[in-house]
Amino acid sequence: MPHPNQVAFTEGVTLLFENWTALKLAVEMEWGGVDSVAKQEWLVSTIVDYFGQNGRNVYAEDIEEILFQIMNDEFNTTLEDDSAYQIGKQVCDLYTECIHGNHTTVQRLRDAKATRRNIPASAQAQAQGDDSSSEEEDTNMES
Repeated sequence: MPHPNQVAFTEGVTLLFENWTALKLAVEMEWGGVDSVAKQEWLVSTIVDYFGQNGRNVYAEDIEEILFQIMNDEFNTTLEDDSAYQIGKQVCDLYTECIHGNHTTVQRLRDAKATRRNIPASAQAQAQGDDSSSEEEDTNMES
């Protein structure tokens, strides 16, 4: 049975990725094909496994590079903003919290998901006017 910290970290990564506008759009619009949802789940497990193998030796730039590559290869999406770095930083911070048994951010992400309306990413981006600024706003809200 997985350790509670590992369970919390996996849930936190899942919630962060569900909130990332670039990935939400890619999944919603099926840029990765009909199995886009499965690719998102695979992306979560890839990141969690990467931390499992490398532990504290993971930096935001490492995650950014992985996200750039996977978004390009699996979703035919080129990221032209700093959202991959922002997500990478948040994932690294989340990992540090979780290995110390602090699940505050995971709980905050869980609470935010429960209270937020389920608005499609495309409508969210349209309402905010600019995809890149909405991604920055989404990721900055999680900091």
